[in-house]
Amino acid sequence: MTTTLKSCRVPWDVSASPGVTLVHQEGEVAPECKVAFCGSRLGAGDLLDMVQVQITFHAAWHARVAPKFDQSDIESEGFEVPDANIGGTAGDYLEWRQTAWREQGVCPDASFYVATRSDWLETMPKETTSRSRHYVVCGRDGYAEILAEGFSWRELGMSGEDGLYREGEGVE
Repeated sequence: MTTTLKSCRVPWDVSASPGVTLVHQEGEVAPECKVAFCGSRLGAGDLLDMVQVQITFHAAWHARVAPKFDQSDIESEGFEVPDANIGGTAGDYLEWRQTAWREQGVCPDASFYVATRSDWLETMPKETTSRSRHYVVCGRDGYAEILAEGFSWRELGMSGEDGLYREGEGVE
């Protein structure tokens, strides 16, 4: 069985630059996991603005990471992402992505996913995962998988520019 993913509805994406960092720690009530990375968001004139993004996963009992070849997408690691498979050339994909991002206000393929079907989640003990979802954050050279009950995110401009701080709750 293949793990099937759909893109989470966020206004940024995980940039192709290296440096996805995962910190998994015990919390006061339940463990939490934070993933930080350089991302981008669609700015004026369809230009991409660089931002720092931190996702906090709540009640994150399990996390794991794996390497991936930097020229490969997440499908090459055995995942399936049907919504991002539009066919055609790389240029067709980029045009589709930019247009959909502008029209919807969220990145249609943010390299941040939630599983609609998960082998890993099915094998985990229900005591710690009964309300969990399987999330995947895909960077350039690797990816992180987290089993958590939900997430929130915050974004800050690369140099802390005025008014460039936003945050939000998880939307899948």
